[in-house]
Formats: sequence, C-alpha cells, structure tokens
Amino acid sequence: MALAIGLWVMAEAGGYTMGTARRMGPGYFPTLLGALMAGLGAALAALGLWRPEAPAEDEEHPDPRALLSVLAGLATFALLLPRAGLVPAIVGLVAIAAQGSGQMRPVGSLVLAAFLAAIAWTVFRLGLGLPLPAFAGQF
Repeated sequence: MALAIGLWVMAEAGGYTMGTARRMGPGYFPTLLGALMAGLGAALAALGLWRPEAPAEDEEHPDPRALLSVLAGLATFALLLPRAGLVPAIVGLVAIAAQGSGQMRPVGSLVLAAFLAAIAWTVFRLGLGLPLPAFAGQF
C-alpha cells in the first residue's frame, strides 16, 4: 500500500512545476514525500517477501476492541470539534480511544487527554494561529 500510494503521489505531483532545491516549486515537496513513501513501501515489501520462515500460528491477532475504540474516538472528535471546541473534542477522542487497550485507567486517560489538549491548543491556536476555539462559543 505504501509503495502504491507513494507512486500515485509522485504521479499526481508530476503535473506541477518542480523548481530547484533552492527555489522549490509546488511539485517539489509532494514528489519528495511520494518518493520517500514509495521507497519505504518497497523496502517493507522486500522484507516481507524475503522473510525466512512463515509466521507462527500462535501469533497474536489484532484486537477488534482496539480498532473499534480508535474509530469511535475519531468519530467523537469529528462530531465534537465544530460543536464543542478543540479541548472537549480531544478529551473525547483520548478517553474513548484509550479504552481499546484495556489497560488504561479512566484517571490516567483523563490526565493524558488534558495534557494532549493543552499541547494541541498551544500548537494550533497560539503557535500556528488557526481559528480553533478551545471551547464552544470562544474565539
């Protein structure tokens, strides 16, 4: 997948002007990232094909609880961000997604959520100046 997406990005960026390393055009950065992604994808594919032994039958399988928790957390973030603001959206995301592991305690997930919400607000609102209110009705 990474190889295919990297090649696709490079093909799409080929329609833009490349420029030079000193004066980058609009196609320079996407082409560079696409090439990096395609290279990593090719390396992963090569490692997977040349694996010396078949995977053991007793390997762990992905936990559907973790997948559903992360997807529910992302959906909560998407629903809360425009209605409640950045801080409640991040708290909802982390509180729900953290339940996927089964090891995170509610107090620990709330502490993590508060820490990540503070960092996100600092980076996006103060650092980048994006118009993301911390809570609904603020700007």
